[in-house]
Parts: sequence; C-alpha cells; structure tokens
Amino acid sequence: MSKQAENLQSKGQWVRKHVTKDGHSHIIEHGDVDWKEELDLFIESDINRPAWRGEFKVDTINLEREYVITYKTTNEQIPVKNVVVTIDKDTRQCLKLTVDRRTKNFLYTSDQSLYFTTGEGYMMKGKLSVSLLFDSEYSIDSEFIES
Repeated sequence: MSKQAENLQSKGQWVRKHVTKDGHSHIIEHGDVDWKEELDLFIESDINRPAWRGEFKVDTINLEREYVITYKTTNEQIPVKNVVVTIDKDTRQCLKLTVDRRTKNFLYTSDQSLYFTTGEGYMMKGKLSVSLLFDSEYSIDSEFIES
C-alpha cells in the first residue's frame, strides 16, 4: 500500500470524497493530498510483521485472470482480522485490497472495513462504540478524479 500511496503522490492525484458521519454527509474534492496520511489505515494494516508470523491462515483462489488471496486470523490481539488481495496474473499488480479490522477492549469496540481499488478509489466504513457513552458510525467513499 505504501507504493500505491507513493504512486498517487507522484501523480498529484485528486480525490472526491463522500463523507458520512452519524447520518450527516458532505462531499469534499481536493488535490493537495498527503497520500501516506490519507491511506494510513491501509498501510497500518500490513500483516507482514514478525510478531504476527504464523497467525494468519492463507487461502488462494486461482481465477482466469486473477489470484484472490485471503489472509484470516482469529487471534484477538491482532486488530487486522481479514485481508483479501486480488492480483492480476499478467502484471502481478494489486487490483483490489479489502481489510477488516476489529479492536475490542473494556473502553471501546471499533469495527472497520477498508476497500481499495487501484486506479478507481477507496472506501472506509466503521463503527465505534464507547462503553456507556456513545456509538458512532462513519463512511468515506472516495474516487480518484482528474484535476
């Protein structure tokens, strides 16, 4: 994902975001994007960490033009629960990335789903429940646009 962020940064990629939080929504368009910061949740979801080695079960589906690789864990200590990577067989480039994250402790529960499609955009959906205080839901649906 870091390479995707670098590529978007070098292109000066613009983005249109439809942001919804607790039922209120608005649209944002901008081109001065720090893509490493913008895609930080995806980058943080990298499962190639020494401490997580052996914690994920891997399943690969071999389609006509793509590989779909799924990494899944049941370890409660790991916030990244599921990663699905779709790779083009010819170019070996990532076409799509899906990540499911969950953090749960005595203070709060956070569920997040992240979707990235190369050349098109990304989506983030989440729910945060803070014990005895509040629940909040959000979604960010973004598409790459021409400047």
